[in-house]
Amino acid sequence: MRYKILNKAESDKVLVKIIETLLDPTVPTTSSSKERFEKGWEENVKAGDIIPRYFGKHKVNRLNGKFVIGFEKAYERKMLYSIVDDLTRKYLSKHDTICELGCGTGHNLVHIRESYPDKRYIGYDWTEASQKLLHANGMEGYNFDFFEPAGKLPPNAAVLTVAALEQTYTRFEQFLKWIRKQNPAVIVHIEPIPELLDRNNLLDYLSIKYMEKRKYLTGYYDTLCALENAGKIEILEARRSGIGSLYIDGYSIVVWRPI
Repeated sequence: MRYKILNKAESDKVLVKIIETLLDPTVPTTSSSKERFEKGWEENVKAGDIIPRYFGKHKVNRLNGKFVIGFEKAYERKMLYSIVDDLTRKYLSKHDTICELGCGTGHNLVHIRESYPDKRYIGYDWTEASQKLLHANGMEGYNFDFFEPAGKLPPNAAVLTVAALEQTYTRFEQFLKWIRKQNPAVIVHIEPIPELLDRNNLLDYLSIKYMEKRKYLTGYYDTLCALENAGKIEILEARRSGIGSLYIDGYSIVVWRPI
């Protein structure tokens, strides 16, 4: 997990690249296309590999407000796993069933299972390829759509989302109604949460503007805070992790439970 902190000249070049991307009208918004994800995860099925291709796409990452370059190819993924491990110890490991919504290839669940092999692991995703990967790795997999959530979670399950809700933009109300009705023991999010960043900090500001350009998750944390103020949920933890990718601090942490 060794890394190099970029000096000012190197950081300035990265900042220019980010600003040019923000000004580029050809950069698309995030696509909530099921077909795009189906195609991506099917590539993993054919390769017999659960690691998403987007890891390692950019050499530069973020760490505690600085740009860094990891010395190993899996740097970003292992930094994400450090967050997953911490939150698993604190919240998920207390429960017999761990469900990941929008699990994609299921790599997070496979990683958690290495430390907690005796639990029940269930992955939910809207692609058929995801279920193929989950079943191939000895886990349960079911169809799930954040925009039209249906079905039931096992009683007293712990729920995880990792960079999955980001695709919903402002269309998360149906999911919130559904998940509260399910009454899971705890919900752990590792997602881009612009409300937890500082608009008066340049790197944070550019991160927020990139989230806005790509139409990533917006307003979700504010909605959770309103629900807490109304006495309907309890927020157990909300903070930035300090870990991010080239364009965004996208691994913020929000943990809550229905009341």
